[in-house]
Amino acid sequence: MTMVLAAAAIVLEAVFIMLLLIRQARRRHAEQEWATSRACMNATAESANTGMSGWHVKLDKVRETVRRASQRTPGFLKEYCATPADGRIGWVATCERGHHAREREAKVPGASIDVIERKRVEESLRESEARFRAMADTAPVMIWMSDPARLCTFFNKPWLDFTGRTLEQEMGNGWSEGVHPDDLGRCLDVYVTSFDARKDFTMEYRLRRRDGEYCWILDTGVPRVGDDGTFLGYIGSCIDITDRRQVEEKFRRALEFLPIAILMVDQQGRIVLANEKTERLFGYRREELSGKPATMLVSQLLGGSDSTPQATLCRMAQSGAVGAPRDLFARRKDGTEFLIEAGLNTLRFEDEVALLAVIVDRSERYELYRNQQELAHVTRVSTMGELAASLAHELNQPLTAIQINAQAAQRFMATDAVDLAEVREILKDIVQDNDRASEVIRRIRALVKKGEREIASLDPAAVIRDVVLLLHSDAILRGVRVSLDIDANLPTVRGDKVQLQQVMLNLLLNAFDAMESRPASDRVVAVFITLESPRIVRVAVRDRGPGLSSDQLAMIFKPFFTSKREGLGLGLSISRSIIEMHGGRLWAENSADQGATFYFTLPVGDATQPDGLQPQP
Repeated sequence: MTMVLAAAAIVLEAVFIMLLLIRQARRRHAEQEWATSRACMNATAESANTGMSGWHVKLDKVRETVRRASQRTPGFLKEYCATPADGRIGWVATCERGHHAREREAKVPGASIDVIERKRVEESLRESEARFRAMADTAPVMIWMSDPARLCTFFNKPWLDFTGRTLEQEMGNGWSEGVHPDDLGRCLDVYVTSFDARKDFTMEYRLRRRDGEYCWILDTGVPRVGDDGTFLGYIGSCIDITDRRQVEEKFRRALEFLPIAILMVDQQGRIVLANEKTERLFGYRREELSGKPATMLVSQLLGGSDSTPQATLCRMAQSGAVGAPRDLFARRKDGTEFLIEAGLNTLRFEDEVALLAVIVDRSERYELYRNQQELAHVTRVSTMGELAASLAHELNQPLTAIQINAQAAQRFMATDAVDLAEVREILKDIVQDNDRASEVIRRIRALVKKGEREIASLDPAAVIRDVVLLLHSDAILRGVRVSLDIDANLPTVRGDKVQLQQVMLNLLLNAFDAMESRPASDRVVAVFITLESPRIVRVAVRDRGPGLSSDQLAMIFKPFFTSKREGLGLGLSISRSIIEMHGGRLWAENSADQGATFYFTLPVGDATQPDGLQPQP
């Protein structure tokens, strides 16, 4: 029995030892797996910049906090400020999971990562948003923002103060509830169309104010785009333009009562405003004129075709070349042309320049102008008739020379030994005499021709020399000498050559007539062409006649006044009207020593200036 018990004890001891060995083996295996797992976890945490933690909860207050957190969720995330070994302040995000090992002790394992960069970005974003909201709320305009789905996500304080509504009420499409029903459809159409096209827009509509009154709003929206080009929605600003609209309405009403036509033209030369008188004057409805080029009504309103409307307007605004009325030709809807008087002024709107044209119908003046043109033509023809003898003499000289030279050439050709060199000289003389005769005929034709005014840049000295040459024979027949004194480097003038020559012709013939009773040695006419000022050319015609009486000085430019036995007395009257039509002045004075002097002035001009009649008041 004793042996059996001893054997059993040995077996039990062996089994116990075996169980201990198995338990130790399993523990070593578990420890190895745990060590391997821990090494992997540490490596993963280090590569992910994540710290691992575990701590015992012993304080009752902390234990209760962990217990409640564990009951709500298996794990919890918190961020806190930490101080690493280098002493800098950092932010750490910790994800922890609590469990109870024993009733009186709880363990909280977790993982932590450094989120300082994220916190900096978040803080920068918060500061940026705070600055934006502060600026938006203190801005003098109403500001809104929308997302890519066309829904509004922000309205600043001025908007909310204006509408008297809360941000929640305005969010999404709530803002549209305050838009006037008559404007809502158009407003949404502009908004949606521009939104889909990702384009800027500007529109005007009425928005209900907090007191229930509708006010006019100017709304401007632009797309918002991220740094990567992603479309983020729109941002817009609104200003109250009710006062401006009221002023515009009063201005429009005032324009309707004016008895003159009003046109406003923008920088592109398009009509932006026209009153009722403009409709009646030109035969167009305002709807037909809006947005159309102003040149369809007045071709020379903004100068010639060599300059853009914008350049012309800017040049006018800088030079101050506005205000003075100009006579221009206009065209009605039915195609008829008529004369208008246009007073031009430039208007500035921030960076833009517009032209305001005040237009008066001058059809009656145009008829007078046409009659004046006819009368001037008749006077020129009449003057040519008076010069018939001298002109015949002027033509007879080269024609006689041509005949003599032609006969001489015939005689040379009839001889046996023809001198070709002599014949060539004779033919050369014939050509020169023919040119002289042609030039006389050209001058005569230029003065007697009938046609429309031809405005061009002219050399005043060349214009006057032509007239002096035309009167060369008449001066010889009358025993008159003509002297010319011309300033060097005279600028050009702008005008009609024939009309200006008619004036000069009339003044020279009057000077010739005034000296008929004078001795031949005193029959001298002096012509002076000078630059009176940087913008004015002055011409003076001085004779050595008896001068003018006070009555003659007072009446000499009146129609039908004459001191001659022959003539209608229209020459000086027509000459003055021609000079005034060119923007100049014609007058007479007695010379200090002897005779009279007639003066006329012409403004300096070049091809860049617009054509048009410019009578002086």
